[in-house]
Amino acid sequence: MEIRRFFVSRCDIADGAVTIRGDEFLHMTKVLRYRVGYKAVVCANDGVEHTCTVKEIGRDYVRLTIDCSKVVDKKGVSITLYAGLLKNNKLDFVIQKAVELGVDRIIPFTSANCAETKFSVDRANKIALEAAKQCGSAYLSRVDELISIDEMAAQLKNYDSVLFAYEGERKLKLSDALREGKHIALIVGPEGGFQPDEAENIINAGASSVTLGRRILRAETASIIFCALVLNGLGELD
Repeated sequence: MEIRRFFVSRCDIADGAVTIRGDEFLHMTKVLRYRVGYKAVVCANDGVEHTCTVKEIGRDYVRLTIDCSKVVDKKGVSITLYAGLLKNNKLDFVIQKAVELGVDRIIPFTSANCAETKFSVDRANKIALEAAKQCGSAYLSRVDELISIDEMAAQLKNYDSVLFAYEGERKLKLSDALREGKHIALIVGPEGGFQPDEAENIINAGASSVTLGRRILRAETASIIFCALVLNGLGELD
């Protein structure tokens, strides 16, 4: 049987054993039909993979013993993507690919040009979870609740560097604006881009507006390219 990957909290790992509960328990027992003796890889969002064996299946839990553990990924930088809410569930694609690339946190926001208003944070985090499992990540990316563009601007002071992909920027290239830091935020707007006053407020809040080139990119394409270029420039895709 294929060895599958599961995520738990760090408090679920103790004394050489792992306890899986909640949605991961249901997925393991009801969907994948795990039995005693089956193998699994368990991660607790700390870059460590634990290869485990199922020892006990209870009514609402699975207990596994840890066979071996290894550090598989050490992050030098934490990336947060602020993504404008997109129509027709296109944000699902952005979340999936951002997680695969190694983005730590995704925060959707609304602005004047957003054509969509509906967003489910629970559904978004399920997409993030499945993407983390699919790409073999030892980290679980988080998707936050939907916020307004003004709330986003107020949060930018919490980052070492903020890069803003703005369609109105013609001069500053990403390569010239990129600088090292432990906590970096990236901002990409919705399909209609940003209103001039919105862009001004974001820049005044401390963001550096950059161009992604002369071509007009779809919002979802811009998000993925932006993340990939930044992570590659910081050496996080090596």
